Amino acid sequence: MGRIDEAIDILYEDEELALCCDEFLPAIEERLRALDRTLPLSIDSDFFVELVDKIRKELLKNGIPEGIMGVVTVTYELGSLGLDVARGIAEKLGYKLVFSEILQEVAKRLEVPEWEIEEFNEFKYVSSKLTIFDLFQIDRSFIDFGALFGEKRRDITFEEFREALTKAVTSFAVSNNVVIVGHASACILKEYPGTLHIKVEAPFADRVKVYAERTGVSLSEAERQLRRIDEKEKEFYRDLCDVDVADISLFHLKLNTSKLSVDSAVEVALKAFELVVGE
Repeated sequence: MGRIDEAIDILYEDEELALCCDEFLPAIEERLRALDRTLPLSIDSDFFVELVDKIRKELLKNGIPEGIMGVVTVTYELGSLGLDVARGIAEKLGYKLVFSEILQEVAKRLEVPEWEIEEFNEFKYVSSKLTIFDLFQIDRSFIDFGALFGEKRRDITFEEFREALTKAVTSFAVSNNVVIVGHASACILKEYPGTLHIKVEAPFADRVKVYAERTGVSLSEAERQLRRIDEKEKEFYRDLCDVDVADISLFHLKLNTSKLSVDSAVEVALKAFELVVGE
């Protein structure tokens, strides 16, 4: 019996689901089987049962979703205005933007104190992402979540962190109608049906100017920090998914915000969404 079979059985044997959403169940099965082919073998059958339970509650509460049911992942280079593009896509589609919530979910899954963020933007948030990178780059075997969350020390293995992040991203994806920002979502969900993967980029010099303006550091300091951040991002994708974040095969579309305004980039992304997800 495969790791997906129990979840599929639960899906079809649920009498309440059969009454409300019987014609929709094959589409859910297709997505679950796609995840089964994609997710690492360390993800066990219990997680698929968890996903079915989440989908069940959503369907019983809201019924079959209307319109195009999809997911957008937005990977971006810091200083490229990628978060602005992601917000614009979410607003136009009426989707939920998922960004800081991912690490909060990771914390819950690892049973460490939940990370509370009252207000964030991409430049405040990146320092926390870098904290994770630095911790597991210093010693790839362990992450000190005590240091990250300001609480008592708790060592988490890198494999535990990777599994928790994979589950967090996947759990948000099965909710559908979400725009997921960063966190290796493009490679975690690389074969997930109904998903558009976008990369937002800009020439390094332009990104340095944006970064300096938004953080208040000098151009030379902005350049130094961005080079470090770019390298950490590459290491993050290599360690997590064994991929190169610059690899075009991860994405349906790359957007250069030095050639496109944020609004124009959003419009191009929406057209791609119609073609890729609405087909």
